[in-house]
This record gives sequence, C-alpha cells and structure tokens, in this order.
Amino acid sequence: MAKLAPVVPSRTTLLLSVFTLAAGYSDAVAFFGLGVFTANMTGNTILFGGALAARFVPHLTGVAGIELPAISILCFVLGSALAAFAQRAGSSRLRTTAPAVLTALLLVAAALLFDLARGTRTAPCVALLSAVMGLQSVLALRAGVPGISTTYVTGTLVEAMLGLFGPAPPGERRSASLRPAPQTLIWALYLAGGLLGTLGLGLLGDRALWPPAVVVALLIPVL
Repeated sequence: MAKLAPVVPSRTTLLLSVFTLAAGYSDAVAFFGLGVFTANMTGNTILFGGALAARFVPHLTGVAGIELPAISILCFVLGSALAAFAQRAGSSRLRTTAPAVLTALLLVAAALLFDLARGTRTAPCVALLSAVMGLQSVLALRAGVPGISTTYVTGTLVEAMLGLFGPAPPGERRSASLRPAPQTLIWALYLAGGLLGTLGLGLLGDRALWPPAVVVALLIPVL
C-alpha cells in the first residue's frame, strides 16, 4: 500500500516560509549593500579562500577583502551553535521560540545599525545578519521537513529534482508523494526575498532592513 507524504503542520510551514523570505531579503541587502553574503556560506568560503590567495598573488583582480567573509562565517557558526544548544531544552516550543526570539532581536539590532550607523555599520551588520542566518538554519533543519533549508537553496533544488525525477521512496507511488512541492516553494520564496531585498535597498536605502525585522518579530507570537 502506498504511503502518503507526511502533512507539514501549518505552524511549521509559516515558520519556514517567513524565515526563507527574510533570509533572501537580508542576504540581498547584505550582498549589494555591504559587499558580502550572510546566508550563503558556500559563497563566503570562496571569497575567504580568494582573499587568502590574494596574499600570495597580489595582482589578482576582483578579490574581496578577507575581513567580512571571515566575520560572516564565524558569526554564522556561532549562531548555529546557539540554536543547536537551544535544542537541548525540554520543551519543544522552547526549542523553537527561544532561537526565533533571538533571531528577531538580532534582526532589529541589524536594522538599527544599518539605519543609524552610516560609515561604521558594515562589520557589525554582517556579524548580526550572519548570526541570524545561522540561528534560523538550525531551526529550519529541526523543523523536520526533508530537503528544506531556509538558507541553502542549492540543496533544496537538488532535493526537488530528486523528488521529480529520482526513484520514488520505498512504499510510495510517484503520484502520491508530491515531494518537490515544498522544495519548489522554498526556492521561490528565497528568490522573492532576493528580489524584494534588492528593491528595498534601492527604495528604502538605510531603512532597507526594517521590513524583514518587523515581519520576523510579528511571527513570534504565533510560535
């Protein structure tokens, strides 16, 4: 008998959707406004490696500095570690709510810095946004939806293609599983976030980080 794909709770869907949209938005603002990724650690690792290489081959062109990729990677790891530590809490609600509240607070702090600290905001904003991405990445993975990440859309696309064209999971019919649907939605939300973040930077300028901060803060009461 075919086994239907598990139904994702509406609360989990809302959490993943809002975090993905906010991640795409914030990463676009960070990349175009601060010069580095805050969600894409694959890209930052390449930037960091290129900056190290430039120390030995100084004539290389188009290589970013070493400071911002290093800060981003370090703070992403710290944020992930904090969220992972919170998973030891006894209550399942606390395991979600505490990191989500910290995510909202850090986003508000980043929005304040981006808005008010012109000229000295780059490194602290990168640090705060990267920690946010680390926190919410762990929350997304712990949500229990296979193949879904709010910051790692490469893997999400791979999972979608496996769901569409790979062998059906044992005991499932391809028509019944509908596995690519959530992965495709997450990718589309990340794309929408990137689009809105770029527009926000152009239209709102120094206030560009307030929309994701407000949206994530409004999410907390429903968790």
